Amino acid sequence: MPSHRKIGRAWLVLLFTDLAAVAGAYYTSLMIRFHTSWGGRFFESIQDVVGEFQAGLEPGHLQSFYVASAARIVCLVALTVLPLYALNDLYAGRRFLLRRPVAWNIVVCNLGALVLFYAYFYLRRNVFHPRSFFATMLALNVAYAVLLRRGVDSLLSWLRTQHGFDRCRTLVLGRSKEGDALCGYINLVHPQGLWLEASLAREPGEPFDGVGERLRTAVREQAIDAVIAVDRDLQVGDIMRLLQTTGELGIATKVLTSNLDVVIIEARVPVDMVQGVPLLHFSEPAGGARRRSKAVWSFLAAAVTVLLSAPLQAVIAAMIKLTSRGPVFFVQERIGVNRRPFRMFKFRTMYDRAEESQAQVEEFNESGRGLFKMRDDPRVTPAGRFLRRFSLDELPQLYNVLRGEMVLVGPRPLPRRDFENYYEEWHYNRHAGMPGLTCLWQVSGRSNIDFHNMCILDVYYLRNQNWAMDVRIVLKTVWVVLFAKGAY
Repeated sequence: MPSHRKIGRAWLVLLFTDLAAVAGAYYTSLMIRFHTSWGGRFFESIQDVVGEFQAGLEPGHLQSFYVASAARIVCLVALTVLPLYALNDLYAGRRFLLRRPVAWNIVVCNLGALVLFYAYFYLRRNVFHPRSFFATMLALNVAYAVLLRRGVDSLLSWLRTQHGFDRCRTLVLGRSKEGDALCGYINLVHPQGLWLEASLAREPGEPFDGVGERLRTAVREQAIDAVIAVDRDLQVGDIMRLLQTTGELGIATKVLTSNLDVVIIEARVPVDMVQGVPLLHFSEPAGGARRRSKAVWSFLAAAVTVLLSAPLQAVIAAMIKLTSRGPVFFVQERIGVNRRPFRMFKFRTMYDRAEESQAQVEEFNESGRGLFKMRDDPRVTPAGRFLRRFSLDELPQLYNVLRGEMVLVGPRPLPRRDFENYYEEWHYNRHAGMPGLTCLWQVSGRSNIDFHNMCILDVYYLRNQNWAMDVRIVLKTVWVVLFAKGAY
């Protein structure tokens, strides 16, 4: 195995580094407060700023408590701060090549953690824990995290340059003015350990299938870890065929293009910009272990949500039954992972047997080819309109999650009518992963985004999915549902 492959998950190095920063900040705060002559005066000045209550604080008892509880408190702070780091892309690996405001993001995350701790102390009326201690600890954590991360970056850079350790062997596909600038930057800085080892040019008028075969050969013969496509002439279909090829090869891909702007403009995903052109990152496909862990946490979250929402679901069922004739639930065949059909549950929002009149309203479709959406569908009941507005009709899909047919976050499963109207072959790539209750499309404009762009967002999600992205999508879903954005 080549030495450049020895660090399979470099983000783990940063994770342990950040954990060490939290522990170091905790013990430094203890040392300053209880073992220095100036520590008392220092903390008194902070207490004046944070408005700390002094009731019930005994220095001797407090010191013993913080020494005995060190491991528990360090873990608690780490479990608060480190997920905030992940949500702010501080463990993004090779997703970003250009410099990012890492120090600023660390400051923001620690301020957020401090607000959470202060809110907890306030709500619990806790006057035992000194606010000044946590303020000092998180301030020190910022300094330690920034310094340790810079040290790790310098060490990895030295190992990569001097010993070829953890290098990412990269192939450049195509050529453009912006691509030349990007390649010059990579050769000069070697960001995230990228080393340009090969290039592949596309002949004028050459179909992508021919390029794909040559790409497969080059990747296998030269042990390529990533591909960067800089050909600005690549159309969406070509990009999707490239992603399918690199997905089969199990390698990451970056594409310099403006043809996938829905990812930046509507989904607002942060990306590198090279002379005004987005450089989108597509990770290697998720492995079996990651898919299984996602299914497990989706099941657990769905089970909890079903229990908590049971009274609400009972009220919705009664409202449907009392306001229109027909069953409470609407069961429809949907197309799921690997194009397999399954029966999906929803609360009924249309008049009974509304599907039989589908042909009569096809001409009023507002989403173009491949997807049926109609803002003022006459088949929708008044109660159904309310349920759709706030996505309450989707709650029964939690039972599909419990049955293992769906997960919480993934491409939305479409009816067979929509499935049979796909008009480009790559559209079927959205069925490469488990369908979900919510997805990147739903939090990026939902019904206001057409089918073609929905498929782009689904493919982007499937290649880049991780728990941090899923959490962001779930949180955005709550916001979108509360304000009924893009729903009809």
